[in-house]
Amino acid sequence: MKKFINNLILFLVLPFLFVLCFDLYLRNIDTSYTAKYDGLMNIKKEINVLFLGNSHTNYAISPSQFKDFNVYNLANVDQLIYFDKRLAIKAINDGVSNLKYVFISVDYHSLFLSSQGIRNAWSYYANGIRYKNQNYIKERIYPFIWGYTPKVSISLLTKDFLRRMLYGNSVIHFEVEKDINIKEQLCNGFIGFEGSDSLSFNSFKYKNRANQFREDTTKSERLEVIKDLNSFILFLKNKNIEPILFSSPTFNDYNEYLDKNQIARNLKDIDKICKQHNIKYWRFNEDIRFSKEDFHNQDHLNKKGALKFSVILNSKLKEYDKARTHNN
Repeated sequence: MKKFINNLILFLVLPFLFVLCFDLYLRNIDTSYTAKYDGLMNIKKEINVLFLGNSHTNYAISPSQFKDFNVYNLANVDQLIYFDKRLAIKAINDGVSNLKYVFISVDYHSLFLSSQGIRNAWSYYANGIRYKNQNYIKERIYPFIWGYTPKVSISLLTKDFLRRMLYGNSVIHFEVEKDINIKEQLCNGFIGFEGSDSLSFNSFKYKNRANQFREDTTKSERLEVIKDLNSFILFLKNKNIEPILFSSPTFNDYNEYLDKNQIARNLKDIDKICKQHNIKYWRFNEDIRFSKEDFHNQDHLNKKGALKFSVILNSKLKEYDKARTHNN
């Protein structure tokens, strides 16, 4: 009987210890969220141009190509305007005090979504940003179960272990997507895709990707997102920071599968916002200067495309800054 009780206790305790150990690991891991923000804080007095947005911006803006500005890429995968706003305000409050321009990404799906799904918790862990009225009690107690989920947690640990075994500390120490060269380091928040994923360039993939970001017009979240964006723009202008709305290139064949009505709603709302605040919108998503060789997949530039786009943006911003300075 005593042996049975001991085995029962062991059976009950082991899962708890397993989860506890995983929770301790997850509370101390580096992520792209922490790496990007910490990197910005290290040069917070130098940066005068900040880029915000989701994965489109994350993989499209190479700060090293901006020869006339000190640029930082604070975008991240699935990061939406709700989080862009609060992350930028946090950075400004933490000492990013010399900003002249903030670029805000307004992509195909930016104006009607605010939740990042599971990544809401990741932003909370890394930067303390809460999504609306979410209390995060469960996420604080058990990151393994409620924050990252067991599947993601085990994947993070496995890849982290393999990286350390194969490369030691000579590579980036946080999880990145496939086709990222882990032997490179973040450069002012940027690390790009290598080459192109040939399997992404077909009509089936285009259609699925486009449907993934199709707006549910029965919901009213668009109004809330736009209201939040308007208040963000006012915040920046009150700090004498010029907001610029922009969209990065997406592959032209893929663009044909996007909902034309959704695009029209986006452009109408963006035009209204720009007129209301007297700001610019630089639209590059249908830019014919970008070919298949510039893309990693249907809606993300690869490293080559990012360098090309960043040079174009640097030139355009230089001209705009010169004209704006002259007019003032």
